[in-house]
Amino acid sequence: MIAMGVTFESFASELTGLQVSLLADTVQYFADSPKLLSIPDEQGQRVAVPILPETVNRMLAAYPEGAEGETRTFGFRWEAGESDGEGTLVIRFPDGSELRQSTVLSRFSPV
Repeated sequence: MIAMGVTFESFASELTGLQVSLLADTVQYFADSPKLLSIPDEQGQRVAVPILPETVNRMLAAYPEGAEGETRTFGFRWEAGESDGEGTLVIRFPDGSELRQSTVLSRFSPV
């Protein structure tokens, strides 16, 4: 289980289309048992992020067909909710738009 409160500091990650495709495969495999996915931050450190299949599929859609090797920058931040262990994962897309994923941390476990 994740420590309650802020799960991670805001960070940006440069990801290739192939990396996001692999993340999509991972979350689909664990769709019935959500997992924390390791996303590299700017320094290359791995950050555990609670991502659902629909969210990573939206990230994958940010890459045009055939752009598996293209790198795009995504921003990740956590907004704590009113209850401990609940909040919102906010992902900033390369085009500046944001996706907000309501999250109950107790549903996620490490891969």
